[in-house]
Amino acid sequence: MIWQRSRVALLVGSVLAVAASSARADDCCAPAPCTQTVTCTEWVPEQFQTTRTVYRTEYRQEAYTAYRNECFPETKTRVCTVYKSIPEVKTVTNMVCERVQVCEDRTVMQSCVSYKPVTKVVRKCVDRGHYECREVPCEPSWRDRARKCFRKKSNDCCEPCCPPPTKTVRVWVPCPTWVEETVTCCERVCELRPVTCKVTCWKTVQRPVTCQVTSCKLVPVQETQCYTCMSVRQVAYQATRCVPVCTPHQETVTCCRMVARTVQKVVPAQTTCASNSCGNDCGNSCCQASCGSAKKCGRKHSRNSGCCN
Repeated sequence: MIWQRSRVALLVGSVLAVAASSARADDCCAPAPCTQTVTCTEWVPEQFQTTRTVYRTEYRQEAYTAYRNECFPETKTRVCTVYKSIPEVKTVTNMVCERVQVCEDRTVMQSCVSYKPVTKVVRKCVDRGHYECREVPCEPSWRDRARKCFRKKSNDCCEPCCPPPTKTVRVWVPCPTWVEETVTCCERVCELRPVTCKVTCWKTVQRPVTCQVTSCKLVPVQETQCYTCMSVRQVAYQATRCVPVCTPHQETVTCCRMVARTVQKVVPAQTTCASNSCGNDCGNSCCQASCGSAKKCGRKHSRNSGCCN
C-alpha cells in the first residue's frame, strides 16, 4: 500500500513538472492559465537500518537410548495330554457267508423232436423239349489241312475257294414248363414239454462265528514335557540421531518505509480569469490569487515575465 501511494505521488509530481515547463515555454505565445500554490503531504520512501530476529533450522547430534529385539533360546515346561494306544482283546460274533450244495426239484421245458406226415403241393420246372437236326460248321479234317499246305507250297492259286465244311448235328431244343404236384413227406417237428427233474445248485447261507479280536484303545495320559522355544526380549543400547532445532539469530537488514513530508506545489487554480482583466501589458492572466490582487499591486508587467513581480 505504501509503495502504491509513493508511486501515485511521483506520477502526480512528474505530470505537474511537465505542465509547468510547457506553460513557461508557451507563456509568451499563448495566455497562461491561472495557478496557485498549495501545501500538500506526500509519502516518500526512506531507507533505514534495523535489527530483526530470524529462526534457522540447525541439525544437531543427539544421543538417546534405543531398544532392539533379540531372539534367544528358552527352555520351558508344559503339561500336555497324550493319547496312548493300548491293545484290548474282545470276543466278537461275526456273520459268515458259506456256499452249500442243495438238491432241488425244478420244472424245466424240454425239447422233443417228432416226425409227422405232411401233404404239400410242390411246384417244379419240367423240361419238355425235343431234338432237331441242324447243319453247323465243323473244323477241317487232317486231309483238308494237308491238302491246303500242299497247295501253298505249289503256289496253285487258280483253284477257287471252297465253302467251309458243315455237318448235320442233332440238337436238343429245351422247353421249360412249371408243373404242380401233390407230395406226402415226413416233417420234423420240435415241441417244448414241461419235465420235472432233480437239480443240484449252490446256495449262500449265513452262520454266526465267534472269534477273538484284538483292538487298540486310546487312553489319555498326562505328561510333563520340556521344550525349547525362541523368545524375544528388548535390549537397550545408546544411539545417535540428527535432530532439527530452530535457533534465533539477530541480523541487520535494510528496510524501506514511507515518510510523510509537507511540500508546496503550484497547481492550476479552480477559478478562471478573463483575459487582460488585471490591466497588464502582456495580456497574461497568471495572477497569484485572482485578477483583483494584480490591480492592487500596481506594478508594471513586462512582456517577457508575464506575471507580477
